[in-house]
Amino acid sequence: MVVEPIAIVGHVAIDRIITYSGERLQLGGPPTYVSLITHLLGRSLATATKVGGDFPKAYASELASRGLDIRGFIVPTSKTTRFVLDYTRTERGLGFDSLCAPIDPSDVVGLPEAVILAPIVQEVPKETITALDSPVLALDPQGFVRRLDPGGSISLHPWLDLDLLHRVSVFKASERELRLVAGVGGWEGIERLVKLGIEVVIETRGRDGAHIQHGDKRIIVPAHLGDTVDMTGAGDAFITGFFSDYASGEDVEWCGAVGSASASAVVETVGPSIKVSRSELFERADRLREGIRRLA
Repeated sequence: MVVEPIAIVGHVAIDRIITYSGERLQLGGPPTYVSLITHLLGRSLATATKVGGDFPKAYASELASRGLDIRGFIVPTSKTTRFVLDYTRTERGLGFDSLCAPIDPSDVVGLPEAVILAPIVQEVPKETITALDSPVLALDPQGFVRRLDPGGSISLHPWLDLDLLHRVSVFKASERELRLVAGVGGWEGIERLVKLGIEVVIETRGRDGAHIQHGDKRIIVPAHLGDTVDMTGAGDAFITGFFSDYASGEDVEWCGAVGSASASAVVETVGPSIKVSRSELFERADRLREGIRRLA
């Protein structure tokens, strides 16, 4: 297996987490959780992101320790994106306290061939997507289905960009996000995206695992049912675990198992941290692979 470097395009953020036990601030955004998994897996990581002049040096050092260098993406005159995640509601509530400058076309020039595009909320404009020429592209559409509302709240809306979707190799979304992109969830929604030419479509379903279609093959990858302490970053971890090996030529079943294992490892701790070792993660992935259901 040739280990390919990957890149993540999306904002690093500072998350304000609201739970029944109180509030806390923690490092967040897709690049943060992507770096957790790539570092654990021994993958090289590049990025195109933006943070403001208010971004704490301790957070920058934390990212650097996991191979994510943001020094070229600091905008002194801007504020860092600060996201609000409210877990006291039935459906996780989303909001924002500030938004950083958008990611420019020049920021994505020279990225590796394999890229995860995972915006938080509208920070990747159309012209930047056009400039992104990496041939192996994974998409998490979370930031495209989100809209900024007055008062700092965020709502979800349907989104469809056929030009972008036709370029995507791997698509990963939650049940709710899949409905907003494909018009329907489940296997019907997955099939609609496969018909657009996407190689692999993934619908993550929490403790029910993930539905994955690759061509005409459908599988259900189980979730590792351990302790869930903090759900933040689970989707980012899944797509990173999956895509890191997929970009290096591994088969879809193994990639799905690594994705599921990666997501489970993230939710077992508070904030962006992981307790398991690489060997423990792969042992978990081996067990999950044994539990895969093959539907077609």
